[in-house]
Parts: sequence; C-alpha cells; structure tokens
Amino acid sequence: MNIDSKCKILEGIAKCVPENASGEDEENLLANFLPLRSYHKLADQKNFLITGGRGSGKTELFRILTSCGGLNYILSEKDRNRYTRLKESEFLVGYLATGPGAKAFPTSNVCDDFLKKEKPENLTAFWGGLICSVILKRFKEENEITELADQYLGEETKNFLIKNSSEISKWWKALDSGKEKWESFLDQADTIFEKKEIYICLTYDELDRICGNYEELFGYIRSLLDFWYRHNSRFTNIKAKIFLRNDLYNAKALQFVDASKMGAYRLELNWNVSSLYRLLVKRMANTGIEEMEAYLKSVPDLLQPKTKGELGYLPNDSEDAFRSLVNKMIGQYMGKNAKRGMSYAWIPNHIQDANGEMAPRAFLKCFAFAAQEMVNCKNDLALLEKERILSPTRLQGAIAKVSTDRVQELTQEEYQWLQNLITRLNQKTMLMDIDEFLDYLHPENWTESERDKLPGKTNIEILEVLLTLGIVMKTADNRINFPEIYLHGFGLKRKGGIKRPK
Repeated sequence: MNIDSKCKILEGIAKCVPENASGEDEENLLANFLPLRSYHKLADQKNFLITGGRGSGKTELFRILTSCGGLNYILSEKDRNRYTRLKESEFLVGYLATGPGAKAFPTSNVCDDFLKKEKPENLTAFWGGLICSVILKRFKEENEITELADQYLGEETKNFLIKNSSEISKWWKALDSGKEKWESFLDQADTIFEKKEIYICLTYDELDRICGNYEELFGYIRSLLDFWYRHNSRFTNIKAKIFLRNDLYNAKALQFVDASKMGAYRLELNWNVSSLYRLLVKRMANTGIEEMEAYLKSVPDLLQPKTKGELGYLPNDSEDAFRSLVNKMIGQYMGKNAKRGMSYAWIPNHIQDANGEMAPRAFLKCFAFAAQEMVNCKNDLALLEKERILSPTRLQGAIAKVSTDRVQELTQEEYQWLQNLITRLNQKTMLMDIDEFLDYLHPENWTESERDKLPGKTNIEILEVLLTLGIVMKTADNRINFPEIYLHGFGLKRKGGIKRPK
C-alpha cells in the first residue's frame, strides 16, 4: 500500500470523532451510531433509568430516541416482534439543558433561585408541571386533552404551561397547591392515550446541569426518580427514560426512601473491548473513503455484507476479525515482543478509569489523535511495513493527549472545581500517601466563592466523590493512585512506564 492511500485512511480515522469532541455529530448521527445488544432493554417499559459514565454514549442515545424515530434504529427484527408497545412510542423531551429544546425548560439560574424560596421536598410539583407542559404542547390540537386540562388545571394555568413553561413563577403556585388536580389530569390523559393506542415516553438528559449548586442538584434528581418510581407502573401509556451519569446515581447525596429498589428499573450502559472495536470499525467503514472500505473488507468477517440504510455499514461480532484488523493496523505487539503488551488489549486497558469503565469517546480519540500525528509525520509512516498505518509510539503519545483532553472537558463543564486541585497537584509523583493527598482536598484550599460548588464539605467527602468518579483509586497499602486516563491531564508523574514521544 502506498503512502497516499495510507494517508487517506488515516485522515478518515482522524475524523471518527467530531470536532466538538463528542460522539453526537448531528449531521452523521445515524452513521456514527452503533446499536449495542443491551439497547433492546430500552423497549422494556419497566426500565426508566439509564446510567453510564461520562462519554459512554448517553447523549447520543438520547438524541437517537428523540430525533431519529425512537427505537426504529435500536431494535433488531427479533426484538421488534418481542416488544409490541413501547417500540411504537413517541419520545418527547422531558428535560434538556442545552440546544434548541432547552428553551422549554427553566435555566439553571432560575432553578438555583427557586430553591432559595422552596424546599427540595416540594419539587414533585416542579416535575409534574413540566410533564403536564410537555404533554399539553404535543397534544394542544387534541380537544380531549385540552378540555381535560381546562377541567383539572384551569385555562390560565394550561396556557402558562403551554406558552411559558420555562417561567416557573407563572405556574408553580397552581401546581403546588393543586397536586391532586394535576395528578388527576395525568391519570385521565393516560387513560385517553390507552384508548387511542398512543404511547409517549418522557426522555430526560443533562440533569447534571439543572442547577449550579452541587448539593441542591440531588434534590432535583431525587424527586424526579422518586416520581417515576411511583408512577411508572401506574401509567400504562405514559412512560419515561431518564439518562443519568453513574457518579450521580451512586452518590450518597442521592439516596432516598426507595433508592435500594431502583436497580430493578435501571439499564447501565457498559462497553466491553469487543463493543469498542465494533464502534471503531463502524465509524471507519462509514467515512465514505474508498481506500478505507477496501482496507476493512480485506479482513475476513469484519463487516456485514450489506449496509443497513441510514445506519450504513455494520460490523460483525467476530473478535478474531477485530484482532486481525488491529494486527494489520498496528502490529500484534506494542513493541518488538509481548513485553510491552498486545496491541489489541493495550488501548482499552489504558483508557480505563479507576472503576474499570471504558468510555467509547476516549477510545475513539486515542485512534483519532494517533492517526492525525501519523499524517503530520509522514516519515514515521514511511517506516511502517506493508499495510500498517499506526505506530505504537504514536498511540502511546495519544493516550497522554486523550488524558489531557478528558480532564479539560471535566474542568470546563460541571467539574470546574477540579482546576484548583490540578494546579496544586501539578508535577507531583504517584503513588501518594493518602494523608498527603487529603491535605490537597481541604475545602480551605478553595476560595470562599468556589466552596459552594465543591461536591463535599470535608476532604473525606471530596475524596469519596473522586473515588466514585473513577478519577482516583486506593491501593491495598492505603495509597492514592491515578489511572492513566487521568494521570497526564492532572500533570502527574509516575515512576517507570513507557516513554512517550515529545
């Protein structure tokens, strides 16, 4: 294979992750999307909570459901015959913090101010009001629904919920003082939907952005989960799918009366090594690059023989085929022999967090960053034999870049408080004695204004959050360590290891 062909393939791999650093490229949403086997559980009406780590594909799945025909691209033919009801559901946005759909919901500043006046236990009416609003907007031309709203909510409140749903002050008092009325409205609406065989599913994402205060955030999430825990089996044709980050679901601050029973209604988004490679192959196959297509088709049993419409090419499930592709791209080993690791396992092993979770976004970025470096340094490419296109050295360097990229995402968005910690840990060496590490976590190390956004009031509580997030781990001898996916981003060093390219 000549250098030009290799460069075209590498340029395609470099674009396997959208420039916005997420897996949710709107223009190629379906072409980028890989339906995992576990996704069929979304059609189970019992499951209303979907959890996953950062970069695990929650938002991509949310957008597939709400923008691309619900479960049409998620269920296999076998599953379509198995699930006869929810597969026909219309997925309506129940809450979203960003994008055009977010304007129907209160801003985080409004939600912050709201809890200065109201208690967290009163938030049931908050979510009830938004549910009524979503239903009223969708069925405002249906006389039965609007007449029902006039009867139970009153014309004025109905109009506020349709036209001013983001302004809590205009409808809150009516909903708070009339819980029986809006509950009855939802019950009766559900009965109407059942008779007309209308199935709707309220779908929630970006709940971590509903307010700015970490502690108050859990009041909103707790009340939403509690509402659907109590109503999911009550309603027959109104259901919910709530996307929530693992660290928030596992946080001690979230616990409520029925939290221990929530596992029965939960689907966790897990990625194993095989599913990560399936995603990479799908992204590569649907780049539209002829050389890429030929490169992949030369590996036996890698791709399904026909494209699946808008989903494009889909990979087979053969792990042997994935291994063959990796050996073709990189070589069997990350060095001259097995001492430095088998290439197939090396990348997944190095993007794991402290909880052993692997995010597809980080996995794809590792290949994308390495591919771009190979294009930038064609001398390296010329040294590779036969059909190899990626050098182990460039992949090792990509891990450090992925780490930096992942930590930057955290600090720029919901974990801005981490920047202070990163500055103080810079150039420190792991492993670290736990008492020394706890000294860095004292709230006094943050300014008074920053302390409100800390996820704990003591250094012990902050450590527990870092452990839950998978950013740090405790060793058997009670020392603190960082997995490589966070090590470089925090500016930390570790004795030994493979030398990275400069």
